[in-house]
Amino acid sequence: MKEHLESKKNVWKLLPHIYFTGLAAFWFFGDLLTIQNFSLLALGVSVILIIQAIIQNKTIGICMGIFAAIISLYTFFAVLSEFNDFGIVNNSAIQLITVGSALSLGGLAMGVTLTLINLKK
Repeated sequence: MKEHLESKKNVWKLLPHIYFTGLAAFWFFGDLLTIQNFSLLALGVSVILIIQAIIQNKTIGICMGIFAAIISLYTFFAVLSEFNDFGIVNNSAIQLITVGSALSLGGLAMGVTLTLINLKK
């Protein structure tokens, strides 16, 4: 029973890495399939996230978490700003605020989680 609880803790510790690696992979494959652009930056971000998930360096994890939280907060405000630019609230505006807010606030939560996990080490 104790081993089962320990494995659940490890999954929660990896959840921010999985979230951000998934976003980076979506970015990489989205560029590759839609505009036929091989994005080295997206590939590099994915590789760095995977390496950090494996080695679990405390200092790098804290820096990554803070950086991700700040960028996600900035992205949330950018989504709100873009939503305010819509003259009429139509389906596009609703999709923008829904998806943009979900992704940016999810990133904010994962960034804070990543920071807190690494601070507790």
